[in-house]
Amino acid sequence: MMIKDVFISTQLNCMRPIWTPLPKAVRIAAVCIGKRLRGRNIFFDLWIDTGTARVLDPGQRRPNRNTMNFIRIKPLKERLKEQARFCRAARIARVPRIVAAILRLLEQHQLLGRNLQIVGTNALYAYEARAGVFLERGLLATQDMDVLWDIRPKLRLFAIDDVDNEGLIDILQKADRSFELPSKKSFRAVNQAGYMVDLIKPEPKSVLKIEDRQVGSGDDLMAAEIKNLQWLISAPKFDQIVIGEDGFPATMVVPDPRAFAVHKLWLSSQKDREAVKKKRDRSQALAVCKLILQYMPEFEIRKEDLRMFPEAIVADAIQVLDGLDLPPGFRE
Repeated sequence: MMIKDVFISTQLNCMRPIWTPLPKAVRIAAVCIGKRLRGRNIFFDLWIDTGTARVLDPGQRRPNRNTMNFIRIKPLKERLKEQARFCRAARIARVPRIVAAILRLLEQHQLLGRNLQIVGTNALYAYEARAGVFLERGLLATQDMDVLWDIRPKLRLFAIDDVDNEGLIDILQKADRSFELPSKKSFRAVNQAGYMVDLIKPEPKSVLKIEDRQVGSGDDLMAAEIKNLQWLISAPKFDQIVIGEDGFPATMVVPDPRAFAVHKLWLSSQKDREAVKKKRDRSQALAVCKLILQYMPEFEIRKEDLRMFPEAIVADAIQVLDGLDLPPGFRE
């Protein structure tokens, strides 16, 4: 079941010009301050948003051109607070608080979209937001967040405070201090409420190849290697502003909705997958297909746009969709 509401799209469009520049302004804005120490000029960045500082390497001195960003941050935040109250009152604040908090932190650390994206059930929040609808809660219910790691881009964890983060677990603990690994080298972190964050990545192309499995070092999450995730990695990325339960926005980066649907249909046909999960996979895939066909015509379902999948899998997906009660606009 989908409930169309033009107001959802309108409100998200109002949020975009406020939210989009804010994370970048907070991240890059810094006043360069100099101090003479032991006969040397030492320069460091003062981060007004966090009240911390970072020493710069020799030759890294920058002019204070970013100071104007600080002037912009405060009014942006005030407008966000106003919009957040409105979103809560209008009941369009959908994304669980913990998910929205993690998304914001991943974006601040410049990991979201470049190295990490969200897959699994939580990705539905991005698709429904773009379509301007509410999917039924049963399709969205989950107690875990799947984070897909693309190891191809060089990993650079951007430090936004005075302590260098060791890895993904440190970021999660900023969202909720109770996050911890249930065991060493676990791909999963769990908080006190039982919410789980799983780090996953595609299997290496060769069994002889050993790839990195940790975003950070030490006692960080150890990514689970899962077959055929390269299909989602190779798909175009889809970014969308979503609204957390606290009323504040967050950017969510997920796979192209067509790739999500085809992958879910493939999962639903796997013999070794639990029956309950297979049924849910199919329901989510068909829900996203209907979103595409009814509300996102720019994402036309065509074989040439799904080349990251084997032809047989695309053909099977189209066969499943063919004959369903779908509106005009479906093209093979």
